[in-house]
Amino acid sequence: MRYALHLLPSGLLLIALLRMTFVGLAIERRAVFGFLLAWLTYSLLLLFCAQIWPADSPEYLRAFVIASASVWPLAGPALHQAAGRLAQSAWHSAAALAVVALSIAGARYAMVNSSFAGAAKALAVNCFVAAIVGAVFALAAGRAEGPDRVLWGCAGAFFLTYGYGYLLTGILRPRSWAYLAFVFAGSAAWFALAWFIGPHPDVLFNLEKLGIIWPAWRPASAFVQRLRRAL
Repeated sequence: MRYALHLLPSGLLLIALLRMTFVGLAIERRAVFGFLLAWLTYSLLLLFCAQIWPADSPEYLRAFVIASASVWPLAGPALHQAAGRLAQSAWHSAAALAVVALSIAGARYAMVNSSFAGAAKALAVNCFVAAIVGAVFALAAGRAEGPDRVLWGCAGAFFLTYGYGYLLTGILRPRSWAYLAFVFAGSAAWFALAWFIGPHPDVLFNLEKLGIIWPAWRPASAFVQRLRRAL
């Protein structure tokens, strides 16, 4: 059950990436697609490493640091595009800079605090980086239109949930339901991305619009359409 929860966001992200490929956004928005694909690989790799080494072992910590240091630079091109939208609004730029400053201060505090273990320091820094990425995407989505609004908005919602969710669960130590809520909130962002990108199921399964239905099948198709409307 625990590993199924860890796999839920990755599974929904995979569906979203497949949907982006289906509608052609994988080519049109290569920067965001490449980063999300790298994040999916990163998540699955860490889950695999957790099966080999305990989460508090030096081996897992080393793998976590190397993987995190490899995936975040890949967000650079997508963040550069999003920052271009933020530059058009002084308020959005100031809000993004405030999040960056607070995250840097929090990461520095985690690194110099001797009461934090090595794994806790690495996770805290990773969460603050995720908060920066999420804030830039979320704020840029407010200035974007079309697919960029959906891509940046959903990605921003996930990384804000990931960054601050892990920090809050680590600080407050809530009950198990809080962790479930955190996982489902992150999964909802990828579900929304998969749903709102490109054609919706009513278009995907409308055979007449797709032009692959024979005239003899039209009565059956009309019956199916009436049944769907009734349901």
